[in-house]
Amino acid sequence: MPSTPREKVEYSDDKPRLRSYGGESEGRTQSGRISSQWIFRLLSFGVLAFLALKDGHISLSKGLEALNSGFGFLSSASNLVGGVEWKSCGEGFDGFQCANVSLPLDYHNDSDPRTVTISVNRFLATNTTHREGAVFINPGGPGGSGSSMGFTKGPYMSKIFKGRYDIIGFDPRGVNQSLPYTSCFENQLDGNVFSALVDGLELNLPTNMTLDSTRDLTNQLTKRVAEFTALTAKCYERTGDVLSYLGTEAVIRDIDSLSKIIEGEDARINYWGFSYGTIVGQYLVKILPPSRIGRIMIDGVVNPDIYSDYPVKTFDNYLIDLSNLLTSFASSCATAGEGCALSHLKPTEILAKIDHTIDYLYYNPVPITDLRVPTILTASQLREMLFLDMYKIQTWPQLAEHLDQAFKGNFSGIANATMPTVHGDGYQKHDGSTYAHEAILCADMKPYSSDRPPPTIVELVEYIVDALFKFGPPFGDKFYSWSLCGIWQDTVPQKSRYKGSFDLVDDTLDTPVLVLSNTFDPVTPLLNAEYANERLGNNARLVQQVDGWGHCTIAQKSFCTAEIVHVYMVEGKVPEQKRTLCDIDEEPFKPFNDTVFPRSQNSVDAELRQAWIQLTDNWEWD
Repeated sequence: MPSTPREKVEYSDDKPRLRSYGGESEGRTQSGRISSQWIFRLLSFGVLAFLALKDGHISLSKGLEALNSGFGFLSSASNLVGGVEWKSCGEGFDGFQCANVSLPLDYHNDSDPRTVTISVNRFLATNTTHREGAVFINPGGPGGSGSSMGFTKGPYMSKIFKGRYDIIGFDPRGVNQSLPYTSCFENQLDGNVFSALVDGLELNLPTNMTLDSTRDLTNQLTKRVAEFTALTAKCYERTGDVLSYLGTEAVIRDIDSLSKIIEGEDARINYWGFSYGTIVGQYLVKILPPSRIGRIMIDGVVNPDIYSDYPVKTFDNYLIDLSNLLTSFASSCATAGEGCALSHLKPTEILAKIDHTIDYLYYNPVPITDLRVPTILTASQLREMLFLDMYKIQTWPQLAEHLDQAFKGNFSGIANATMPTVHGDGYQKHDGSTYAHEAILCADMKPYSSDRPPPTIVELVEYIVDALFKFGPPFGDKFYSWSLCGIWQDTVPQKSRYKGSFDLVDDTLDTPVLVLSNTFDPVTPLLNAEYANERLGNNARLVQQVDGWGHCTIAQKSFCTAEIVHVYMVEGKVPEQKRTLCDIDEEPFKPFNDTVFPRSQNSVDAELRQAWIQLTDNWEWD
């Protein structure tokens, strides 16, 4: 890690001219308890999963109660097509307003009278004298709840922007409180029973594939395909052809409509998206005319060309940083002293013991009897825990503790952290967000055809074995399930898919897009952000957190990044250089101290610093 701060970032009021970065080549690349819904929510999309945002500062318990009860305070909100009537969001949500907004189901067929109802909330701008508009937010997924994100993080975003914007959280069509939502089961209990009965999409694999384990993998995949086929039929039976209209292209039309309804016909759209939310941002600047585009930030970038094309051949793009992250975990732990339970081991010893434990659990499933319900622990649970804990360094100390106990033969910690919890009853609405991402993902991808058939089981086995060899035994299978969209597309026709390119001619946008990335991201590697920065030309600027680990820059604090985001949104300025390097202010296995600035600039004011801390704290990848 660098020991001295980077040079002060220089900004330009006008659209900056392109300037090459002198230190690197432009094309440079570098290498808990989970709910019962983990099985599909995390794995069927390959874990560009949405954020379940948790924060205790704004009566979240009341917010979750409202969410689980179906947003009773929204039941009286206006459903006027093309209009909005703001209501109180209820007790404990001071500064917020809520509404339901009815929009066309099919933007390409004026004769279709059907509508969708979008659940929207907004945290009102506090600096009304200098109000600049509204910022739409999306936490990722697809299937992430923007309304939940608005409730939990909207006030902190507002502080970062000096109170000049309304922060608008909305549930995309088919998601959470928007209607119709993706419904695959009558109630939450039925959904949880299904999740408990099937194995889900996670695979149980050893570190080295043999002839026997390859046969086992073939059998597992055959079963997964059958389970997914049954699930797809059930979802379509309950939700109907509305599933055909949940693609990102339709979401862009919804944002456009919401902006016009809420802010006015001439208002520009400002947007901040994370993970899959970067797909929304990249579709936004391409589909809508430049006159509609304001200030756009995308953090944790997904490559839209790959996302919208052939899903099964994505391993090389999405998984390239995972082995580096696991190596960084081991190296950081070995030098952390009392901060890491495995610091008595060398990095190579930690990694070797992880591999050994994966193999042990594959060949010797461990019975677990000290939980509420007896179960067995296999390699799949350990592999999944390793994968999820690469999302943010704050989980590394607990991961080390679980591994330390496992290396000694005690697997209760891993079991307790990874076993699904079955909850809900026959009256509670089923959480459709679990399956909404299937509908959105498969609606966006290029359809299979006779010229481009979906992969066979044999081909899937070959892809997975190859990926295990390339990217390491804990991670090689993470995106195989994208290929199952062939099953979904056989049942659900595509009626909201964008088919164009994602390039922009220079000088298309009045304000360049701000592209944000860590150096090592488990599912949206820096390579994607570099590609977006190059593809968008002078319509973009890249901010890279040097030696940053985790999914999206919010996974590891950098006050350098905070200042750039603040200046971009408040003053409309971007860094002059095409790529800006920001150092990090939070390190693995060390308690965060906001009074110490070991790397980044010291000029960040106290209010912005505190708001950034509040924004980045307690982000949970569910």
